[in-house]
Amino acid sequence: STNSLGLPIIQQARAGDVFHVIEENDKKIDGLTDKQKRDMSLLSVLNDYNRSNYKLNPVFVSQEDYNSYYGGISNGLLWPALHNLPEHVVKDYDDLNVLNDHWCAYVRVNYHFGLNAVRNARPQDFIWIHDYHLMLTGQIMRSLDSSLEVGFFLHIPFQPPPEFLTKYKLVGDPILRGILRFNKVGFQTHRDRAKFVELVQQTLLRARIAYEPGVDIFTVSYEGWTCSLGVFPVSIKNEDFLAIAHDTQTIIRAQEIKTDIMQHSGEEGVLFFSVERFDYTKGILEKLKAWRRYFEIHPERKGLDVLYQIAVTNRRTVESYRKYQDDCIALAEEINDSIRCESRPDWRCIKFETDGLQRVQLIAHYLAMDVGVVTPAKDGMNLVAKEMMVCNPTAALMLSSGAGTEVQLGMAGFYKDEDKCYHRVESIADTENFAKTFYEAAIKDKEARKRHSESINTFLCAHGIDEWSTAFLDPSWTHEVIRPSEVRQLADFYMLMNKTAQVRRQIVEGVLKGVPIKPHFALSLENAKNALERSCEPNTSRLILDTTAREEDPDGANLTASLDISDELDELTRDLAFLQFVQEDDINNVEQFIDTLGSFHPSGPAAYQEEVSKACALLTKADHFHFFFTDRDGTLKSYSCSYPTSIQPAYSAVIQAQFARRCAQFCAIVTTAPLVHIGILNMSTMPEGSCAYGASGGREWYLNPALQFKDDTVSEQDLALLNEAFEKVEDLLEKPEFRNFTWIGSGLQKHFGHITVAKQDNNNSIPHRKSVMLYESLARIVHEVDPKGQTLTLREGELDLKIFTKVSSTHSHLLTEGASQAKLSGRIFNKGHGIRLIERKMGLKLTDGKILVCGDSETDIPMLEECLLVAPANVFTIWVTDDESLQAKVAHTCSRFGNTNVEFVSSPKVLLGAMGKATIRELTIRGLGPGSHYHYDEDDHPF
Repeated sequence: STNSLGLPIIQQARAGDVFHVIEENDKKIDGLTDKQKRDMSLLSVLNDYNRSNYKLNPVFVSQEDYNSYYGGISNGLLWPALHNLPEHVVKDYDDLNVLNDHWCAYVRVNYHFGLNAVRNARPQDFIWIHDYHLMLTGQIMRSLDSSLEVGFFLHIPFQPPPEFLTKYKLVGDPILRGILRFNKVGFQTHRDRAKFVELVQQTLLRARIAYEPGVDIFTVSYEGWTCSLGVFPVSIKNEDFLAIAHDTQTIIRAQEIKTDIMQHSGEEGVLFFSVERFDYTKGILEKLKAWRRYFEIHPERKGLDVLYQIAVTNRRTVESYRKYQDDCIALAEEINDSIRCESRPDWRCIKFETDGLQRVQLIAHYLAMDVGVVTPAKDGMNLVAKEMMVCNPTAALMLSSGAGTEVQLGMAGFYKDEDKCYHRVESIADTENFAKTFYEAAIKDKEARKRHSESINTFLCAHGIDEWSTAFLDPSWTHEVIRPSEVRQLADFYMLMNKTAQVRRQIVEGVLKGVPIKPHFALSLENAKNALERSCEPNTSRLILDTTAREEDPDGANLTASLDISDELDELTRDLAFLQFVQEDDINNVEQFIDTLGSFHPSGPAAYQEEVSKACALLTKADHFHFFFTDRDGTLKSYSCSYPTSIQPAYSAVIQAQFARRCAQFCAIVTTAPLVHIGILNMSTMPEGSCAYGASGGREWYLNPALQFKDDTVSEQDLALLNEAFEKVEDLLEKPEFRNFTWIGSGLQKHFGHITVAKQDNNNSIPHRKSVMLYESLARIVHEVDPKGQTLTLREGELDLKIFTKVSSTHSHLLTEGASQAKLSGRIFNKGHGIRLIERKMGLKLTDGKILVCGDSETDIPMLEECLLVAPANVFTIWVTDDESLQAKVAHTCSRFGNTNVEFVSSPKVLLGAMGKATIRELTIRGLGPGSHYHYDEDDHPF
């Protein structure tokens, strides 16, 4: 449904979907009851979870593709390669035909997932893809819908061997490119992220990589896409484990386990406990070899210490797994047979099991152990280590450098030369040192062990799974967010405001479509506002900025710009308030916001409402407009300190777009600003097609990318002279005494057919004598370039100076009456000519209906005159000015044509308020008011 301004009520985001592969399997397993078969079925998982917390959506994959995708590429190539274990890569992939066939299956399955997600995704959704099985899904999804926000987290290491991108280039290159197509990517460790960045630098030479130390984020831009790379060590849900660990029955069970396993050991015996999947990445074989060597070096430990190894069998269908598992079991049996204690004949140094444990039983084993052993060759994080230390803060911990947890704890300061809180195995392939580490852990003083373990426990309990997911999902770390920063240079200021323009465009588009506002939009505007406020002089809105790098200005002349940024700050404040209002369910949300604009009126809310009522009455009198021609700066947008910072606020764009859509048929903003290169298109935040833009006083027009045209009265010779003058003006403004004119007001702008140079800002901070010096210098340049004065003319306005090309007498059809001798008389192209130009080019008939004209200065009057000349009775005028002499000129212009449809308002906010109220009235009388329901056309525009 809609609010009173005809905008869709924004529907807030809800929990997203979880996707799962459903495999067709016709193989029967004997001896299972119907209930067991049902419990093992993924379809039962789908049905059960959909009835509770999750909405699972099945992705159907053929058995053949599933085998090649999961058992093949995922676990036969990607798993070992990303763990830097190339010796475990399936040998079949030496055959390029096999590699290609299996890779195509991987791509197809990723495509199934991506297509399914796109079909089910809503505009407000953030889609979070997990792990190495789906590394292409983001690329596929965003190629189908570029507006989707898709993140990726890699749970395993990213440590591919050098040959991964050569021998397996068919796979390696697409993986790198695919990962970069996600909006943001999380790695388990800094080591993994660094490896990824290194490979991108080596392989994708055109990629642009930037690092932001303040937030520890890499940003990579490649082929028009930008990706943020962060590090987020995954963790566990601490409270779930602690609840079981503190349970009396669990503690009793732990004592029973310890007694049972150590019953044949001496009193000083130590229980080493290790539990993991039976996987070659876990370093089980190396661990067993080191354990045997441990007793060879320290035979006095025989009859005391026991290694309880649980290795849960999995992936037996993959040959490399099956062989590895068989080798480990055989070695464990051999060690038990060879390592014996004569005084304790029933003692065995290894207890080896391949069945998994239920969580309660697992935690009881954690409580029973003296030393936890987590020594993978490579691992993403290895949560077992965290589970151990969270549950048992008195046990020692052995970690290999291949474990992600070791990287995290090491970077957190838990392994210092003077105080090592855990035992590190530098290389599990170094059997001697591995055995030495076993010994150090076995003989460690219990008090020191307890002290070190408790410090790790405190750290892990403070960084649980909720922190991990919250940190990854936090919008503040992506490249799309404006970061908190310090604005020191003028270029920083311009860049910051340009970023707010990008955010505001997305806000406007979302509001007009009824799409929930992404949280990072408000965060970005808040950060921008805070950055500007912190950079101002204390308790002021005055910004003192370096205008150039100091090394580029050795004389130190005019090094700083002093700018009053009160307008920029106020507009950011209003946009933040607008975001709060527009996300409320109240059908009058935007109308209520419009009323709050009165708090910014210098005479207070009552005066604001009175002005709005008068202006709205004029708009209501017209009922509906065929044409709406308006100026921008000073009319629809209050003046900023500098044109590059005069970004259209989101609230203003929404009100204007709705007014244009509901209250007028053809809308055009006619401005003296250029079209591009810091022009009107850069400053506008309205969606494409909301209105036409007549830049350079209406001399160049933009309706859409395919429909643009310019005034054809300007010859190539005239433009050449204007370019020559522009270059000389540029040189002039490089001089120290004139440099400040480049950053006030409109600065220096090159238009089609004229040049603008600011001579004063809105606060009159430039001394009059300096403005006079500038005028005299520009006059000399004009005379130097065009001595006879046939082509160029210099005109002075209130805030700027303009060098125009005169309109040729051969194009008098574009001029008002009496201008046939334009070159001789010095007549110049004005906004009235701009209206006539688009009228001619687009075949508009201004006599067809009512015309609304809005402006704020004398340069806008020709636009009003042109409309009055064509259809005097149909013109309605709202002028934004408190200047009584200007009001008199506008009123006199209207009266000359017998027109009395004119109203004056004091600020752009009043005009916007009236436009908003008029839109509400229009919708109400046409039965499209609050509560109306929207449908969407093919371009996703509501109607």
